Amino acid sequence: MRRRKILFVATVLAVCAGIAPLVVAAHVAETRALRAEQDSLAANARRAMRGANLNLQQAEQGLRAIEKERWQGCSPGHIARMRQLAVDNPVIDEVGYYRNGRLVCTSWGTVETLVLYGTPDQIRPGGFALFASVKPQVSGAGAVAVLSHRSHNVLIARERLVDVLTNRPITLGIATKEGRLIAAAGAVDAGIFHQIVTGVTEGADDNRLFVAVHDNQLVAFAIADRASFLGRIDQERLALLPIALLVSMMLIGLIAWAARLRLSPDHALAVAIRKRELVAHYQPIMDLASGRCVGAEALIRWPLRDGAHAMPDLFIPLAEKTGLIAALTDLMIERVVEDLSPMLNADRSVHVGINIAAEDFDSGRFLPVLAQALERSGIQPAQIWIEAVERGFINTPAARRTVETARAAGHLVAIDDFGTGYSNLSLLEALPLDGLKIDKSFIDAIGRNAATSVVTPHIIEMAHSLGITIVAEGVETEAQATYLRDAGVQFAQGWLYSPALPADAFMSFHHQCNGGVPPSTLRSVA
Repeated sequence: MRRRKILFVATVLAVCAGIAPLVVAAHVAETRALRAEQDSLAANARRAMRGANLNLQQAEQGLRAIEKERWQGCSPGHIARMRQLAVDNPVIDEVGYYRNGRLVCTSWGTVETLVLYGTPDQIRPGGFALFASVKPQVSGAGAVAVLSHRSHNVLIARERLVDVLTNRPITLGIATKEGRLIAAAGAVDAGIFHQIVTGVTEGADDNRLFVAVHDNQLVAFAIADRASFLGRIDQERLALLPIALLVSMMLIGLIAWAARLRLSPDHALAVAIRKRELVAHYQPIMDLASGRCVGAEALIRWPLRDGAHAMPDLFIPLAEKTGLIAALTDLMIERVVEDLSPMLNADRSVHVGINIAAEDFDSGRFLPVLAQALERSGIQPAQIWIEAVERGFINTPAARRTVETARAAGHLVAIDDFGTGYSNLSLLEALPLDGLKIDKSFIDAIGRNAATSVVTPHIIEMAHSLGITIVAEGVETEAQATYLRDAGVQFAQGWLYSPALPADAFMSFHHQCNGGVPPSTLRSVA
């Protein structure tokens, strides 16, 4: 279940990791393209503003010049001068002269038609009056912009005010800050124009983008169709695509690595220890002489989600290899105290053996942990046997310190799986051990013509000579039990009596086996 969940989550994350950078890249590409488009429109709008101001300034210069000459009436010389100004000034198309608010002559000659001065759209610095859009009544030409100063005015072609060279089709326009359109190179949407003259500097609708720039007198703006920057979006997407793909691959690789890590046995074991998923089972230890249950060996079990159990032969070496063995030992101590504290407090004759890994036994780190747990629970140290495999005794000086400290605290210390490692008589003589547990492989050889069958009697004899209590492991037949009993072995454990049991089942077994009568303790036998 956990594996499927991890794979499902990893797959979902991998899909998201593959898609998300591409989506983000597409969004960034559109944002960058929009920003670039708006920057381009702003640049064109600023150019239009500069051009419009330059044209108006040139027109103002012409008006100042002719006003300084103080012409009166519409003499041939006056008309000729206005005509010359229209020819010499590249901005001015026509010059007119007003008297008493009425146009009386232009650079084309005298005017018979009644043309009044009117109300200007804007008064510019220096007293210049700007009429944004005027249809000449004399020439009948299209609407023009008119700039007036005192008694003269000039007509300016509106398209000249927005005559800016661009690299693509856009709409450029000039308006007064009061909101009157002066000139536009293209159609101007009324809604967009309203936003522009009310102070909005950039924006967009479903079809168009616009940017506006303002000065004290004018507003210049540039408008482009959205379709015009689709090519820019494609360019940005192509530029960002390799980066997005690289990020996607990196994220997918990271997710795959994380999933593989979470699926690895060492990570699974670390999670199981952290979540306290491992439990203790207890294999009863029997008094061969009386047939009573005197205690148990605590064995760690790792229940899996499918109901099976991970093999200790696999995960204990893994814990030692990955540095989890200390946490595993601490959890085992915690489990034993939690499981059997009521039983051990009620019956002081019962003992439980806890296996200690070689690394922990070498350092003795577990002893303070065990002492604190026992102090809180009320369990006596004599009820906890400390068992270590033979390789835990290789470093004899360190092993001696641990053994002596443990025994001084009241614990019994036994060597587990004796005969499978490096033990010999000199090692047993060098360490003050209380118990010796004969490995199952030697028990299996009893009654058989096997090479190891001759070793078992020597192990028993050696233990007797040193006064060490013996526990036979893996007893499966009555013949084995009889042989061991006759040889003076005090205790045995194995499937002949019971497999390792959960705590509740072990306590029931102990009660039924003993008929409620406490057996003798191992220490008393020893």
